[in-house]
Amino acid sequence: MTTKFSPIIDLRKKDMQECERAILQNENNITNKRAQIERIADELVGLKMPQNGMFSAMQAYNEMKKMLLAHLQNIQDELNELLLHKNSLQNQYKKHHIEYEKIAFLDKKEQDKMFKALNNREKREVDEIAMMLYNRTGGKRI
Repeated sequence: MTTKFSPIIDLRKKDMQECERAILQNENNITNKRAQIERIADELVGLKMPQNGMFSAMQAYNEMKKMLLAHLQNIQDELNELLLHKNSLQNQYKKHHIEYEKIAFLDKKEQDKMFKALNNREKREVDEIAMMLYNRTGGKRI
């Protein structure tokens, strides 16, 4: 049964679902960043320092190490931003959910009112039919 709150419920539910999708997308991004951090950490561990040879090999090793550490720091910063965004998305979801529950409660109340009015009208109609039958038979039992 539709009430005046039905379109609002649909909007609130849509907002909640959009927020859920954003949370899932953010979770996927967090997982990807963690996998990138893991790969870079493995690459750093696998990096071998030259034991002998030219000084340029040592410089190349140091540059590669600095580059990997800088890249690791950038990805770690991005991960921290995603985690902060996750918290804000969760708070936003809570707000949307509360709004949805409020409107759903009002809708349920309105539906109950409508059902009560419908039942009362039905009772009056049944009573009216009973009175008409009673009057038609002259007060005798049928």
